[in-house]
Amino acid sequence: MYRFPRNIKPIQSYYNDKYVNIGFTEFELLQSKQHEIDLIQKYKLSAIVLHWKRSASVARAVNNLVNSKLFKEIVIWNNNPEIILEKTQFQKNTRFLVDIRVINSKENLKDEAKYRACAAAHNIACFYADDDWDPSFYLKSLIADFRADPYVLHSVTDPGTFYTYLMWSYFDKNINLHTGFSWIGCGSIFLREYAQRHIQYLHTYLKDNRNLIHLSDVFFSVWLNDIPSQFNMYIRNLPQSHIGASFSSSSNFVQYQYQSSVLAIRILEYNLRWNQSNSTDNIKFSRTSKRRFPYYVKSSNPNDEFIFYTNILPIDIEHIPFNISKDFERGTRKNLPRGSGVSFFHHHTTLKAVDNDPSTCWRIGRNTRQGEFFAMDFLYIRTNLSFALIIGHTRELQNNIDMNLSFDGLLWITYPSKKGITIRSQNSTSNKQQYKIIFNSTQFNLGFRSFRYVAFNASGVSYLEEFQVCDVKIIASTNIKTL
Repeated sequence: MYRFPRNIKPIQSYYNDKYVNIGFTEFELLQSKQHEIDLIQKYKLSAIVLHWKRSASVARAVNNLVNSKLFKEIVIWNNNPEIILEKTQFQKNTRFLVDIRVINSKENLKDEAKYRACAAAHNIACFYADDDWDPSFYLKSLIADFRADPYVLHSVTDPGTFYTYLMWSYFDKNINLHTGFSWIGCGSIFLREYAQRHIQYLHTYLKDNRNLIHLSDVFFSVWLNDIPSQFNMYIRNLPQSHIGASFSSSSNFVQYQYQSSVLAIRILEYNLRWNQSNSTDNIKFSRTSKRRFPYYVKSSNPNDEFIFYTNILPIDIEHIPFNISKDFERGTRKNLPRGSGVSFFHHHTTLKAVDNDPSTCWRIGRNTRQGEFFAMDFLYIRTNLSFALIIGHTRELQNNIDMNLSFDGLLWITYPSKKGITIRSQNSTSNKQQYKIIFNSTQFNLGFRSFRYVAFNASGVSYLEEFQVCDVKIIASTNIKTL
């Protein structure tokens, strides 16, 4: 078993003969399952719902959250001082024990309200989605992803916006700057302490720009000073969710958004640079990255059963040059990406590997390089799982990449056998050669039959063709449980 250091690309297959065919021990399996239980107990979630004037939409969103059985508490923040909400209005489903609380605000705090609500939550972390989005088809995946890496902001967006947010990243190793932007409205999870700290930041650094405090979302992810973990998904609205005026349709919204985007990075960059030039205990925006995983492109399958992900990003975000004097507008609409790169990503994104359509494929658009991989996170440790891949790359490439298994995504073992793995030609509607590979872990060598993560890694030399994964499906599983 191997833990891969951060200074090399993850999921390398460094092993020697003495490890072959050993697999995980029963003790390691039980220990890892207990760790999963511990994380669920530690990172219980409060769901945050914001109310303004769309009462019916809020009621629908609350009902969906209750029915999911994934939250111990729902905090409804009423931003409309003209009406008083009562929790009895939202307790339609009494079958599930969920603590519903309503906070009636004396003023409309707009974006700031969601952080106020999270700061008042009883649990250690908060889930938030605007009342007009439907996060039901990626909720379990988002929660599992958060618990695996809880110190990072986890969010969801669509492919085009995902690409934009990669562009809106900022790196400067000299001042410990490593941040990026993400909206949180389509579904997000973050620690309660981050919301509490964010409120302090808002009223410290925006005291002379109080009109911008209402646009708190623009500042939140940037001021965390860590790249968000974002799902790349097709997002969809709840029915009848566009009734009533939205905050973004208000006057001066675009102007304030631009001001906020510029000010967010200016304030962070100034304080991080000040930290480096002053020897003092009063460190501002001090934050050491506690993330467990590097930056991946991720998509959940439509049934919310697993996450397909890769370390192959469409943009090398860590090596985009950044200079505050000329790049202060990076995170604004003046810097929207265009061109063939955006189009290619949109048509061949990770979503294409989990869309139940083998004629569409995730592709990288170039030859595969050493250390690159694609992987699946099955959300929790599974035993005797069967799954299938439909690939568009050649059998030769597939035969030369390592299959690695893991309980936690950090410690990996290589499965060195072909036992339990079958491959055959697949009829393709696109008239391109495809292969279907079936992995039946009930037939794997003993010690390899339980896992959460599976990765396919190009550990050898680079290859003169690209990865192409056209479909991934779970065939059968035992020990199914609800998160």
